[in-house]
Amino acid sequence: MTDAACKLDASAAVKTVPVCAKRMVCYEFDTKATDAGVAIPYLVVINGKIDGKLNKLDRSRKIMRTVNVGSTVALYLNSDVHPDHRSTPVYAVEVGNNHVLIRITEKTGQHADLRPVIGTPSTRGPDKPGEPAQDCYQAPLTGNIWMTVSHRYTEVEADKLLALDTAVEIRQAIGSIYRGLKSARLQIPLTMKTADRVQTLNVAFEESGNPQKNIAGISTTADVLTRTHPWAFEALFKEASKLGITDMLITSCWRPCYGSIAHRAGLGLDVCYIATPTQKVKINRIGLLFKGHSNNPYVSDAEKKLRNESLALQAHANNKSDQEATQAARNKRNERVEEMDKTQPKVMSALREGLRIQPVVGQLLDPWYIDLNTHSNTSRSINEQQSKTEQGHAHHLHITIREPKIYE
Repeated sequence: MTDAACKLDASAAVKTVPVCAKRMVCYEFDTKATDAGVAIPYLVVINGKIDGKLNKLDRSRKIMRTVNVGSTVALYLNSDVHPDHRSTPVYAVEVGNNHVLIRITEKTGQHADLRPVIGTPSTRGPDKPGEPAQDCYQAPLTGNIWMTVSHRYTEVEADKLLALDTAVEIRQAIGSIYRGLKSARLQIPLTMKTADRVQTLNVAFEESGNPQKNIAGISTTADVLTRTHPWAFEALFKEASKLGITDMLITSCWRPCYGSIAHRAGLGLDVCYIATPTQKVKINRIGLLFKGHSNNPYVSDAEKKLRNESLALQAHANNKSDQEATQAARNKRNERVEEMDKTQPKVMSALREGLRIQPVVGQLLDPWYIDLNTHSNTSRSINEQQSKTEQGHAHHLHITIREPKIYE
């Protein structure tokens, strides 16, 4: 390069380009009060615009963004991440000259006075000379705040979400849920007619207790059922209608401070009892792990014996790592499944299989089987009542709705 190429033209115009200082904003969640790893769906909002794609809290429990000084940052959480539900951004902060840390701590119990705001910060000095200090905020996550970030569906919204082929009787019944039931009971006339009358599906909704413990004055009919996705009721009522189920007890829908994100985001629903004119089924296999006779009609002594033999053979196969031992364990497991299915009520099996092929259903967990992905042919396993998930579903059927605009 020549000297001439390096000279500046004294007459040339000089343009000033502003350089905006950058600061780090970190949201850090502590949900150990209910579930340390609950995967809350979130979207980051910077100056009123969505920044990045729908995500969920991971093991780090942190949401981090680098933004310009003067920016306003907030979050959409839980079912409010859906494109149609984004009306309540929470934990907003205006970024000054310092980095920002917002620690959000979940609290159980009733705290109606606490809001999803960040309050006044304490300031911590910089880690290194010349670096910005850090403004540290504390904020709560309570039952009321969970309710704030859980969308309450209207009757109009519910009607638009239902499939076009949904029977009029079911559509009207679901509409009444979001219009507001007068009591925690619902009657749906079934399309299946007997010789002398129209059968009715009688649905009872039981308070799960968790919303009541964590939100003062909450109503099951006005606040809980209406925050449950309409697809959950649609899938369940459709299959119940096909099977001639006449009675059903639903024990948990939306809830704020217990278990996985499915119930908290309104995507989960639990059923513990179903009945037809010829069968009454308490969906329960407690006793599988008891020594001796279980006294549970759905857990036979023969199955318990085959289960123990199957587990022993599988342990042996795992140690031996040979094909013959593996095949022996597989054969014994098949014997056990055959015996288990002998005592399984036919209506329960039919209900599961009907729900499994519905496109809006993503998971089915019950005392017999754990299916974490109903859209896969390999995800179903026997509920051995060993893991936390298995033990938690030894006494009811859980349905998770698949809604990728909220949680995938």
